[in-house]
Amino acid sequence: MTAQTIEIADLYLYPVKSCAGYRVDRLTFDHQGPVGDRRYMIVDPEGEFLTQRRLPVMASIQTRLQQGVLTLGMDGMEDLVVDPPSASSRQLTVSVWSDKAKALDCGDLAANWLTEVLGKPARLVFMPPESHRQVDRGCASVGQWVGFADGFPLLVTSEESLATLSQSAGLDIDMLRFRPNVVVRGGEAFAEQQWQALTHDEGQLLLVKPCERCVIPTRDLLTQQRQPDVVAALKQHCLIDRRLIFGQNALVERIKVLAAGDSLAVVVA
Repeated sequence: MTAQTIEIADLYLYPVKSCAGYRVDRLTFDHQGPVGDRRYMIVDPEGEFLTQRRLPVMASIQTRLQQGVLTLGMDGMEDLVVDPPSASSRQLTVSVWSDKAKALDCGDLAANWLTEVLGKPARLVFMPPESHRQVDRGCASVGQWVGFADGFPLLVTSEESLATLSQSAGLDIDMLRFRPNVVVRGGEAFAEQQWQALTHDEGQLLLVKPCERCVIPTRDLLTQQRQPDVVAALKQHCLIDRRLIFGQNALVERIKVLAAGDSLAVVVA
């Protein structure tokens, strides 16, 4: 095995699945992944999750989580403040891809606000700590949990890889398009495709599956228009076995806190 040292450049939190995220100084972890990350989700009346893949306007819903209180914002709308649901809140069974999970409904005020923003019936739900959603058994052992993220607690990307894409596309691509939690610097562009783990003082991040990209990173964050130059850059640098790959899905092992500036040792085969 060989190793090199890199550092954490940025950390991001996404309180509501498929809505806007923001930079943070540190991530803390519990049994579901980063605390506060994608513990909320927007669903339709049948409990199926809604995504900006089909509803690009969701990318414009701003989020902020402070002391457990969620605030949603949207241009032209008054901010919505959402207190965490209580144990007596209505319990629902919701769907994330092929998974079912227990969730708590966040009430009619949130539902009405989201329905107006999205132009279709929608409700906000919360995943309580006692709700357990298993990470893909092909990549994780029994008892490794995830919130409402697509499939894994963390996504790791690198500044160098983004810089190469930006240069090829001829524009500055915002890392938030790729919705990572951990952005690292200090390696070569796309070297993360060969990384197996990132070792931290407290434990390690296990890089268990390359992240296949959908339409979301090809859209401008502000206009939500698809940009052909970004598509071309992704095809040039990230096309592997006919799949567009950018970043690595990761599991957290023994780490309680990650902070911007922390050093990580790269483990490759």
